[in-house]
Amino acid sequence: DQKERFYSVGRVGNMIQLVVKLFPNGLGSGFLNDLKVGEIISGRIMYNTSFHVPKTAKKIAMIANGTGIAPFLGMIHENHQKKEMYLYAGFRYQNTLIYDYQKFSDIHQKKNYLSKLHFAFSREEMNKAYVMDLIKKEEVFFADLLKNEGIVMICGSLRMQKNVEEVLNEIVLKYNEKPLDFYFKNKQILTDCY
Repeated sequence: DQKERFYSVGRVGNMIQLVVKLFPNGLGSGFLNDLKVGEIISGRIMYNTSFHVPKTAKKIAMIANGTGIAPFLGMIHENHQKKEMYLYAGFRYQNTLIYDYQKFSDIHQKKNYLSKLHFAFSREEMNKAYVMDLIKKEEVFFADLLKNEGIVMICGSLRMQKNVEEVLNEIVLKYNEKPLDFYFKNKQILTDCY
């Protein structure tokens, strides 16, 4: 239909990578899924200058759901300065695609590119959880992270962002006696949600 589709991407060296959910009859996802190796497509990159790992950051918590994990995979891969990076990722099901993320994580944890990984699966019958449940379990970690000038990056759906921000606000009010807006103004909360 000639309309642009927007995706969050990650950079790995001189390449970009993206994660796309294939929707039945989805024009953009179907088009990308049907591409053959070697085919060339037109595209453009729109830089989100406010959604990069700050150079001075030492400790970063990355929160994603679904395809929002793409930029974080690139950031982890590029973490040659060995910043402390913690990934909290929510998906619907624990499927083969997730296994690839786990393999990716295992490799990067061995190289110390990634400090820790947490998964939540919202549609699994056993251990059903959302990404904000992971944050609630780690409330002391998040309070300390923000209190000590750490960075929280959020990428994924707007609904997830809203829920995560509500949980984070409760945490920082409880432990740090400051609202989440304080950390937004301090550029410690960075978002790229859709």
